[in-house]
Amino acid sequence: MNAPTHIVGGYVFTGTLCSFTNVNVFENPEYIVACAVLSILPDIDTTKSLIGKICYPVSWVLHRKFGHRTITHSFLYLIFIWALFYAFFRLNLIPDTNLVKIAVFATIGHFVFDMITVSAIPLLYPFYKNRCVLPANPHFRFKSGDFKSEMIVVGICGLLCFTMQPLFANGFWTTYNRQFATIRHVDRENKNTEYYVVCDYSYILNAETSTGEAIVIESSQNELTLFDRKKVFTLNSDNPQLKINYTRPRISTIEKRFEDLRFFNIPYDSLQTMLSGKLTSGLIQSNVNVRYIEDAITHYTNFIKFDNRFDFKVYADVDTNRVTIRRNIARLEATINQSYQQHKNTLQKWTDYQNNIRNIEDSLKFPNLTNYERNKLQQELIRLRNRNPEQPTHTPPTVQIAELQQLRQSLTENNLLFSGHLTVYTFGYTHVIADSLRNPPYPPLDGQHTNYPPSEGQHTNYPPSEGAGGGPSPTSPISPASPTYPTNKPCYTGSSLLASLTINH
Repeated sequence: MNAPTHIVGGYVFTGTLCSFTNVNVFENPEYIVACAVLSILPDIDTTKSLIGKICYPVSWVLHRKFGHRTITHSFLYLIFIWALFYAFFRLNLIPDTNLVKIAVFATIGHFVFDMITVSAIPLLYPFYKNRCVLPANPHFRFKSGDFKSEMIVVGICGLLCFTMQPLFANGFWTTYNRQFATIRHVDRENKNTEYYVVCDYSYILNAETSTGEAIVIESSQNELTLFDRKKVFTLNSDNPQLKINYTRPRISTIEKRFEDLRFFNIPYDSLQTMLSGKLTSGLIQSNVNVRYIEDAITHYTNFIKFDNRFDFKVYADVDTNRVTIRRNIARLEATINQSYQQHKNTLQKWTDYQNNIRNIEDSLKFPNLTNYERNKLQQELIRLRNRNPEQPTHTPPTVQIAELQQLRQSLTENNLLFSGHLTVYTFGYTHVIADSLRNPPYPPLDGQHTNYPPSEGQHTNYPPSEGAGGGPSPTSPISPASPTYPTNKPCYTGSSLLASLTINH
């Protein structure tokens, strides 16, 4: 067969075999060129072929020494091609083994198309020179160089090359699983790939049809956990209220990666930063009870365990006990300040009294005073000395001061702090669907999911309340039962979390 037939047929044959290994020969120009060249490369043993004319000195030597359809149409040549490209891969001359697969499959494709011709090829050359044919009856094989036969093969392969593009793009097993469109096949696809699977779905719930696409987070034989950028929901084939029309998988280009975060004694705002706008699972423990919502039920606890929650909210409500403590602190501070102010005023009056006595005594020492003035000053001095007030002393309100210190210590120890660990899904939360597919870009999600299957409760956006902040205290552990985490995992403490936390989106 001539070069166009081998090239077009090579695309079909190589693309089909590569689809079993999730390699798309049309994914980039390098693969397209490699497939075309390697599909005609075995014909380098003749100067009449296209590749032989391009590589004339080599083709002339090969043709003179071995002849056409001999050494370059044998298993020995196939092994040489595999070894050559595998060596390129080991030497980091090519990035992965995809070109190795394309090289091997393109060479096999060339052999197959030459086997369906009348002259066939000697696959076991040089050990066994008999020709291998497919099929055995020569009347069912093509004649090389026959224009009509070549055009028939080119036309059929060209049509197949165009119509089989979804198979090449999605891979054989993804295409196979999409045809059945069941949860079982989505689960099979999800467990057999290291990339996130995007699921096109349609279901009916409460007489309302919902369609769209979402990332597969978890899967089993009868249930899918999906994330559509806004909400995590489940599709369960055993749910009698839910009718699933189809679930079709396709592979994205985002690898399944998770960030494991462990933290100890961090404040409320740092925890919210870790949870906000992210899909997480994990365990959170706090030193006082907090509130969260799950399945439309409000829970009050200091121990939270959750799975696959997007933008998970933990609410720190007003603690009436802390409000009472603050009121008592304010009352005691006012009482203590009043005691000190009263002593200060009394001491000021006694100081003024002493100053008056000294001023009168100094005035009596003047010789030019009249008898009237001297008698008047002496009478005033006698009156003041008769009062003879004692110097005031202050006794601190030790009981109130001790109570105040105790209340302040209690308030410090009750700062809202959190410890635990989180598993964060590290894909791009706002553009994962549109940017991640192997197929041409799909339109972004447009809010079609108006009737989700019952999975999680609606989150109300409560504002942060009193007691929701406060920095970490080195003397305020979570509780005696706080978990101990391995030291070989990332661990964040207090406000350093915000500066240290890095998640790869």
